[in-house]
Amino acid sequence: MVFTHSKSSKKVRPDRMAHCGGGRQTNRRQGLRCRPALEHLEDRLTPSVSGPPFDFSNSFYVANGIDPNAIQQRVGTSTSASAFVVDASNTNPDRTNIRITGNVLYYTINGMLGPDAFTNNAAGQQAMAIAESFTAYIFPKASGDPFSPALSNRRQDNVFDTRNGYFTANPLGLWTAQFVSFTPAAFNTAAGQKALAALAALNGKDLDGTPILKTAMEVDGLKKHGFAVEQHRNFDGSQGFPWII
Repeated sequence: MVFTHSKSSKKVRPDRMAHCGGGRQTNRRQGLRCRPALEHLEDRLTPSVSGPPFDFSNSFYVANGIDPNAIQQRVGTSTSASAFVVDASNTNPDRTNIRITGNVLYYTINGMLGPDAFTNNAAGQQAMAIAESFTAYIFPKASGDPFSPALSNRRQDNVFDTRNGYFTANPLGLWTAQFVSFTPAAFNTAAGQKALAALAALNGKDLDGTPILKTAMEVDGLKKHGFAVEQHRNFDGSQGFPWII
């Protein structure tokens, strides 16, 4: 998944923005946890002369531990996760002639990954470690499927953990999808109500009438006090793709 300046630079309503910020890792990823300074994604973006990005080449995927034949909904295919055009202007050998033109999410998606997409070598192990050290937080509606990333099931846009050196340590843009839901304590306790009210006053409210979360640190704070839970799909792929490019 690659962030594009042309999309994210637009002025949109707070509940339509994809937010980015630092966060913590799950127990499975504790060995990869580090707490560097928060990187502000929007400040790091610069306009692209050539426009939206091209998909990676098969050889670049393989060199970085991903089997291109196992990418689900790969951009450029009949089930493409992002809109695209064929563009012969690419001169980068690490890219193809498939230019990603975007989607309604304000960021590009190259495809989805199951466990079979990681190559059975050191590069694949490194790709898995990278994927598990970067988090894309997804916020399903309270009345919906807690593990569905469908747009119709979201109460707000994603939050991305861009710490751990995303811009230098994650060449393919790999993410673990983490689904965040509020717990009963967020609504049934005075402390929970106070925490939600403070976030709503700061960030506004989402489609469920609950506060918008703009950084992974805000997710961390709610989870620390028992007001939110963070869950991922089974890493064996039995609940659908656990990772995103």
